[in-house]
Amino acid sequence: MAAEERYVMDNHAPVKAIALQRTPAAVVQAAVDVARDTLGSDVAFAAVGSGSTEFPIASAKGIRDPRWSSIVVRPHTGLGGEVLARERPMIVADYATDSHISRDFVEIVARGEGLRAVACVPVLGPAGVEALLYAGAHAEGVLGHRAVAVLEQLGAFVSVGLEQIRAREMELELVRLRERERLANQLHDSVAQRLFTIGAVAQASRAQVDPAGLVDAIEEIETTAADARRELRDTLLKLHRDPENLAFDAQLDGELRLLEKATGCMVRVVRRGTFERVPEHIARLVIDTAVEGMRNAVKHGHAAFVGVEIVHTGGRLSLVVRALGVDTPPNTPGKTSETGTGTGIRTLRTRAERLGGSLRLRTVSTGRAVLQLDLPYNDLAVG
Repeated sequence: MAAEERYVMDNHAPVKAIALQRTPAAVVQAAVDVARDTLGSDVAFAAVGSGSTEFPIASAKGIRDPRWSSIVVRPHTGLGGEVLARERPMIVADYATDSHISRDFVEIVARGEGLRAVACVPVLGPAGVEALLYAGAHAEGVLGHRAVAVLEQLGAFVSVGLEQIRAREMELELVRLRERERLANQLHDSVAQRLFTIGAVAQASRAQVDPAGLVDAIEEIETTAADARRELRDTLLKLHRDPENLAFDAQLDGELRLLEKATGCMVRVVRRGTFERVPEHIARLVIDTAVEGMRNAVKHGHAAFVGVEIVHTGGRLSLVVRALGVDTPPNTPGKTSETGTGTGIRTLRTRAERLGGSLRLRTVSTGRAVLQLDLPYNDLAVG
């Protein structure tokens, strides 16, 4: 058994702690710390995706150059850019002279920080590369196959940790959804009862000839109406969402729940970022895409569990629909499907492109299908 394989088998306990962190940032930082300590490298660092193609440096250990935090990795820029584009590990013996990578970060990496040997692996998630994990050394040839094997193992634990956080967030979102449903049902029952009381008092007052009795009836109606208004106000405060987002959330959840009942496939929705307002044309496209993605996951992938993730970050809104459980054999990993996806996907892609966005259908290494919608949210929302 090779040395790196013995590491994976015999020393898995420390890296398991990576998957127990409670936030994505903590997961990545834990992996960086373990990478440097395990490899004995001069530095370790990570870049995390902040949009569809940008990966700024998010955490580091051993780095001294103050310019390091300004690095933003994009496809085919530097070593990480090649790993991002190819979705496979790479290692260079001399960063400053290696012909396989661009010169974008040579000034900071090689001249400023003095790194020569650098290894990088992708951290893969449901929608592709989620992060890039690195180790670096000041001397040439210090890092080898063991470094790549260790980084790949740590990257796998990062993937597990991030997926567990997503699962926890989905469960919390489900709890919040159930609480909103409970409050809505409670409000409906309570207000309905008060409206019935108002109607009954009003009906009874028609036969009332005594002015004092009419005054009493009017006062009872006013008191009941005031109670209803107060309960309505308090319940809306508990829901803690503005009316437009309540409408969007209710519509999205309603359509997905109907499809869930019709297909038997479970669905979980997670939202990331702050949504000031969701315009109708964006809301309709997001909902239609979520429904189409779930329908395709059930029809073509026999999915038993589908995750829907809505993210607002960096001036963009993204929707990711992924099958979390499929019975069919995996397709070719990492491929983007542009044809043969049916009129539904093609129509949605056209609508997305008209709004300056994009729609991609792909499979990841596990063979699970992922449908991703990206839209320039801020500009459209303001308009």
